[in-house]
Amino acid sequence: MGRRRKKKNTALAPRCKRMKRSARLQSAVSWLKQFSGKNVLRGYCRHYGVDWRCAAIELKQLGVQLPSDYLQQRELTEQNLATKRKQRRQAQVSEFASQGWNEFEAPLDAYLEGDYAALYAMECQRNGHEDTY
Repeated sequence: MGRRRKKKNTALAPRCKRMKRSARLQSAVSWLKQFSGKNVLRGYCRHYGVDWRCAAIELKQLGVQLPSDYLQQRELTEQNLATKRKQRRQAQVSEFASQGWNEFEAPLDAYLEGDYAALYAMECQRNGHEDTY
């Protein structure tokens, strides 16, 4: 008996999610005629797999009127989420740092970043000393 060949995963993403902008714009003309949802921007994002900024630009090119206050609200919401994620990440890092954990995987990373306290703590852990900086 011969050796079994491994099956290749040939499943691709849906065609509309692999399109470049020019192809999306051509396809979107017929898609807009069929679209029956409430939020055109969200529907475009989901159908073509793009972010909301790209969808807004392309829908404007297609002649769809989007409320400017809605786009501004989306921008503010995204900025707020980004600041919350950053604060949550900083809180996690500070919590782990108080427990003797640092965010670097290797001493070289800590050295290159300039975090000498983390470098010292890593060296103490490696050498078996319990006193940390």
